[in-house]
Amino acid sequence: MAEALHQTESSSIYERDSRSLDGLRASLRNLQVYGITYAKIAEATGVNRSTISQFANNNEPMTYANVDKLQAYVAKREAEIVPMASELSKQQGQQTIGLWQTEEYQAAMGWMHYVWDHRKMGVLVGAPGTGKTTILKQFQRDVPGAVYIEAQPHMRCKDLFNAIADGAGIQLGKGNAYERFASLLDGLRGRSDIMILVDEAEYLHKWDADKFEYLRKIWDNTGTPVVLCGTNALELLLTRGAGRQNLAQLYRRKYELQLKGITAKAIMTHLRQYNLTTDAATMLSEIGSDTQHGGLGNLVEILELCLETAAGGPIDADMVRSAKKYKLMYTR
Repeated sequence: MAEALHQTESSSIYERDSRSLDGLRASLRNLQVYGITYAKIAEATGVNRSTISQFANNNEPMTYANVDKLQAYVAKREAEIVPMASELSKQQGQQTIGLWQTEEYQAAMGWMHYVWDHRKMGVLVGAPGTGKTTILKQFQRDVPGAVYIEAQPHMRCKDLFNAIADGAGIQLGKGNAYERFASLLDGLRGRSDIMILVDEAEYLHKWDADKFEYLRKIWDNTGTPVVLCGTNALELLLTRGAGRQNLAQLYRRKYELQLKGITAKAIMTHLRQYNLTTDAATMLSEIGSDTQHGGLGNLVEILELCLETAAGGPIDADMVRSAKKYKLMYTR
């Protein structure tokens, strides 16, 4: 009896409530924002830095003792940080741009989890600057098995196979395209932890449309959920095909969400956390709601320039105009 108890206590896998462990992982990652690196945490707790990193970022298991040490450390540091951050925000206004969890963002994340839970093939469409890439990358951070791929104009089928295999930890052989694809399917079968996220997916049609068909076959044969993300050009490809290519089989399977972008009114609500004049806030809200010219992505870049220029002071309309002009000069 005593021996069995000892074995349980010394188990290498920590089996408490998964939600509390997820919260600890999120807290460890959040401390990085305040300059508290995994190396500093390791020095303070005696837990190996690599062990902390693997636990926080890759969902690796950890011993009871180490989790207790990290929970105690996180609780102490968060108790110090939160009041300091709150007071700084009151005195100076928010000085960094975090993740704006808009209503559309929350709806999109719910949609992503639905695709994940129900093993769907999803298509996420929106104009540039509506937050598509932010949504995919945040989902990847939240779900360790999500494989993020940024499609490129020069990408070939073998490049797509390699990107999926690398992200899923699958070793492909050196055979021809058919053999490599068969090897990829074998590696994905029975894997419930993998989801494929393809950003700027409209580029997949360059050279040929076979890459779309391969993704459909992956979904058909393995049940691996797939999200294709892109602009309205992607929607046109899936509805009309590319040249002589017919993508009707994929189109019939897709589960779609279209992003409309954030409204000026919603932007004004988020801008309240910053030290802005009324004119500056109005200008920024107009920039962020203009989905024809970069939308929210454009706003974030301009606001970052303004925050840097203001250095803790108020942001006025002249700063916004200068930042907008600077951005236009160097992003053409």
